[in-house]
Amino acid sequence: MLRNILAAIVGYIAIVAVLFALSSLLWLLLGPSRAFQPGTWEVAGGWILGSIGLGFVGAYIGGRVCARVAHDAKGATILIAMMIVLGVVSALMPVEMAAGPRPDDVSMLEATMSASQPAWLPWLNPLIGVVGVWLGSRKLRA
Repeated sequence: MLRNILAAIVGYIAIVAVLFALSSLLWLLLGPSRAFQPGTWEVAGGWILGSIGLGFVGAYIGGRVCARVAHDAKGATILIAMMIVLGVVSALMPVEMAAGPRPDDVSMLEATMSASQPAWLPWLNPLIGVVGVWLGSRKLRA
């Protein structure tokens, strides 16, 4: 059981690492002018679609990592439970809205802290995580 718990933790760390790397790449490709609506902190459709795709890729890779480390299929089940709990907690946390118009040049950190995303997106993230982990771990599960 300890190995399955460790596998879930390692899988989650893999998800975070992959998401950080791919989100940084997406930010470099889009930049603030295409990641946000003009002059606002509202994220653009391209960023939303990209983040959904990246979320799935990150969860898929995390599921594969978890399944490789785990003793059996329970490792992926633990990781899926973690994705649900952490995703719901994140969706329930209040979001502070950035005040004023968005400057033309913002850093990725500033964008992350100030972005205004649609209310449904934080609720979609746990679902994306569950599906990605499940598919990523499916073929490798015992």
